[in-house]
Amino acid sequence: GSQLTINSDIACVKEKRLRMDGKKEKVSNTTVFVGNLAWEVKWQDLKDHMSEAGEVLHADVLHRPDGKSKGAGLVRFATAEAAEKAIKELTNTALMGRQIFVREDREAGKQKTSYNKRTTSNTQSQSTSGGTSKPGQVSVFVGNIPWHTGWETIKDLFGKYGVQHVDVGELRNGRSRGWAIVKFEDKANASAAIKALNGYNLDGRTIEVRFDNKN
Repeated sequence: GSQLTINSDIACVKEKRLRMDGKKEKVSNTTVFVGNLAWEVKWQDLKDHMSEAGEVLHADVLHRPDGKSKGAGLVRFATAEAAEKAIKELTNTALMGRQIFVREDREAGKQKTSYNKRTTSNTQSQSTSGGTSKPGQVSVFVGNIPWHTGWETIKDLFGKYGVQHVDVGELRNGRSRGWAIVKFEDKANASAAIKALNGYNLDGRTIEVRFDNKN
């Protein structure tokens, strides 16, 4: 009988360890992407602002080759919990007069996979759109988006307006054509999104948001 209890104890410990590992994996990313930064924001300003969520190890404002800010930055926290807190609590807070948005940095550790997506033709079409498209949805045209923008970024940006489907027009080489079609449940949501995000700064580019003429 004692042998049996020992075995079940070991199984129990193993299960606990597995559960803990799974938990760890869920919040493994300590880096967040911060968008819609004012041009004059320096890394010190970004670091100070993001410190409200926890200890910041590194803050970086992304720049173009000509030295101008892209209007976005990356912030690495000491813990994944602080990163999660920043995403939850610092999105839509004002930094130097502009409302910023904070999301998990998807590029961290995923560069290889996104590169493969671009080079493999059969997965390419899958990576250009996401969501559920159905009749009766209202389409909105989003123009002048940066060429590296994926549909997930657009979906995050328009998320609170009830986005149903996003399609980023993509050229053969994996770059976007610089526009996307976003479908909303109804006209009220679409109008709210246009009002809020037309003229928005996405990674250093001013995007145009309007009803799709093909509606």
